[in-house]
Amino acid sequence: MDIKDLNELRSEFEQLQKNVGFSDCSDESCATDDQNREDYPDYMVAIYKEVMPPFKSGIYFSRWDLKAMAAELDEHFALDVRERMFNKFMQWVATPDDMRLVMDQFGKNIDMKIKLYSEYSERFPSSKPIFDVKIKKAENTKNYLEKIFIEFFN
Repeated sequence: MDIKDLNELRSEFEQLQKNVGFSDCSDESCATDDQNREDYPDYMVAIYKEVMPPFKSGIYFSRWDLKAMAAELDEHFALDVRERMFNKFMQWVATPDDMRLVMDQFGKNIDMKIKLYSEYSERFPSSKPIFDVKIKKAENTKNYLEKIFIEFFN
């Protein structure tokens, strides 16, 4: 690889950053409020498609997060692929009370990560716009979880 190739790669990367980069959501391109969310026939699909992806929710729910949330509810399972762990975590939901407990666990996890994001944006002011976007998405995700609970369990 010579200098010309590196310069081409750099210019392509810079162009990609301009096109994809971190926006401030002023153009609503990263909005995740209710009008941008799809309707799903099943609450598990809705949560998995709208809450689990960090791009949509602003929060990454790791396998360890899922395991810890389940442990809070006295559910235990081995580390596995995230989707399987999510399904195992959700499979014991049978009543609205069970679902409320699960929603509370998601809410606690989201609140914990929002607190971390706030701390990071205070410690590293140049990253504040990035974390502000994630916090906004996380707050919208909490509202979406409530909407799911009302829609499927009330």
